[in-house]
Amino acid sequence: MFDSNRLKRSLKRNGTAGNGAVRILCAPGFPLYFTLRNLGWLKHEKWWKTLPVRARGLCALRMVSQRISMFNEVKNWREDREAAQTPFPDPGNMKAPGYCNKCGLCCEVASGMPDFPSPEALPARWREVFADGLGEGHRFCAFLWEDNGSGGGFCSIYPLRSNPCRLFGSEECDFFRKSAEPAELSSGRKILLMGRWVIKLINARKLPRASARTTAKPASSRNVSDYDLSPTIYL
Repeated sequence: MFDSNRLKRSLKRNGTAGNGAVRILCAPGFPLYFTLRNLGWLKHEKWWKTLPVRARGLCALRMVSQRISMFNEVKNWREDREAAQTPFPDPGNMKAPGYCNKCGLCCEVASGMPDFPSPEALPARWREVFADGLGEGHRFCAFLWEDNGSGGGFCSIYPLRSNPCRLFGSEECDFFRKSAEPAELSSGRKILLMGRWVIKLINARKLPRASARTTAKPASSRNVSDYDLSPTIYL
């Protein structure tokens, strides 16, 4: 399991003082490891390899911005529920099964079937986000967070998670754990280097506000200008 606490300390040292985006990346719960793992996967995808270097950086910034935007949205929703003492409905098992080690691989999906046992308990837009994902390039569920104490992941809406997620069993879990993956995705050093690259990009260019969904052009029709970002707004 990858513990991102050391990584977050390094990013804080390398990030610009007062940078709001860096603070969020290093905040408790933010899925930093999974975000960097996601960017690492892109190196193995054909559309990413064909992009100019500058376009890759701008695309990475947009993806990070989208992830930050969704994290903030869910965080505020959770805090509002807690402040209002709003109980969760009881749609089934509230605890992760015993075989779960919080590796987060079951959440390595871009989108899913928006079939929720208590759909009225979630913002309607979130069902669309779950169905369509956060946009091109994103490989992880929009609601995946990081358990900084254990180095693993957890579902930020677990008591209200979708029915397909509830049907995910131990056999599927074993399949994901045993599947081969590029070595750099489990290399602490390479994840750290990926993090420093992202911080370098953020330091050079402020992140824009981003919606949780994007309509992307096909990779073959994109150019550098398609990834241009507003340089004026911190998240």
